[in-house]
Amino acid sequence: MRGRIFVLFLLGLVVGTVSHAADVFIGTTRAGYEKIPLVIVPFQGESSVAEQVLLAETVLQADLERSQLFTIVERGKGASSGPDGAPDATMIANAQKAGAQVVAWARLIPKGDDWVLESYAYETAKGEQVVAVRMIGDQKSVRMMAHRFADKLVSHFTGEPGIAQTKIAYVSDATGRKEIYLIDYDGANEMRITADRNIVISPRWSFDAGQISYTSYREGNPDIYFLDLGTGRRQRVVSFSGLNLSAAWSPKGDRVAFATTKDGNAEIYTMRPDATDLKRISFNTADDLSPAWSPTGRQIAFTSDRGGTPQVYIMDTDGSNVRRLTFNGDYNTSPSWSPKGDWIAYVCRNEEKRLKLCIESVDGQQSVRLTESGPWDDESPSWALNGRDLTFTSNRTGKNQIYAIHADGTGLIRLTSNGASNTAPAWSPR
Repeated sequence: MRGRIFVLFLLGLVVGTVSHAADVFIGTTRAGYEKIPLVIVPFQGESSVAEQVLLAETVLQADLERSQLFTIVERGKGASSGPDGAPDATMIANAQKAGAQVVAWARLIPKGDDWVLESYAYETAKGEQVVAVRMIGDQKSVRMMAHRFADKLVSHFTGEPGIAQTKIAYVSDATGRKEIYLIDYDGANEMRITADRNIVISPRWSFDAGQISYTSYREGNPDIYFLDLGTGRRQRVVSFSGLNLSAAWSPKGDRVAFATTKDGNAEIYTMRPDATDLKRISFNTADDLSPAWSPTGRQIAFTSDRGGTPQVYIMDTDGSNVRRLTFNGDYNTSPSWSPKGDWIAYVCRNEEKRLKLCIESVDGQQSVRLTESGPWDDESPSWALNGRDLTFTSNRTGKNQIYAIHADGTGLIRLTSNGASNTAPAWSPR
């Protein structure tokens, strides 16, 4: 029976019910915070790079709007600027009169094989330049340079980390076999990073975003591998007889938690990244799966059916102080701990016996149904580093695709559209 529950959980085939969660709103910004009005002055560049100039400006605007921290103010007709297109004192003063607190501008300069994006931001109240970023790359780097400018604006004006330069790892069968892919946070620049030509599941990022851990059947048994993104080196790290999956790195990178059936039923272990100092931390006749570290590294959320149905539990990293977190419904799995430490996202099952995303406060006092009802399944939540966005899998358009959504349930966007089945997203920690 335990093995059956484990396999069904792994393949996402179990169905059932979940009661209504409490109607609680998750604020997308800190208390008392209002969006910052910002004007984007048209980016400048030679006529030969006009297309890339427009791309940089378009990407910046999309990033800032997606951040939920800025509101874009339309630039008034006839607004003045300096001789090179840069904002001048009059333009900045007019922007302030229009209600803007920030003016952003950039110019793209081709220099041989390099492209230079010089980007600036001004505070209208002071009339002063407060951000200056000079970035160098090739033509293919224009999008990423615009993302970097967006993140710089987010961090400078709000003190929060930007997510525009982050990536999402996921599983796709675009080649006919399941492989691990990467995309930018907005769905651009799809890239395959494995060639296992077999079943792969559960991609997870290392604490520094330098490696991807995943489970692969490439050698016949479902073993855990680490893939170094810098060198391309792949290493088989866990190869116990049975299932080995869901390797999750601690926030400091000093431990890795994973689930294995080497003891018969699925149990959770931790180890050093070099596979030494193996420690079993769950002890139950039930299946314990899907470990997810707290941001402090002192606790682990996981899925267990020890109470008769799959539910989310929390324990200390030594296996002590186990407590059940979820009580709504008879199927709650796949926990993902918010980087801010206050919420845990997970897969819940609604009264139509469809899988949806729910969010529970770590103290268990508040519950939120994040994705709406409908004849589809939403699975595999993963938080962005800002703690205000999540990515997940949904088959709402037929095949499974990767989506992103704000933590208040707004801003749903589809990130993949390659015609393949795309699942199991994991948002990079930086």
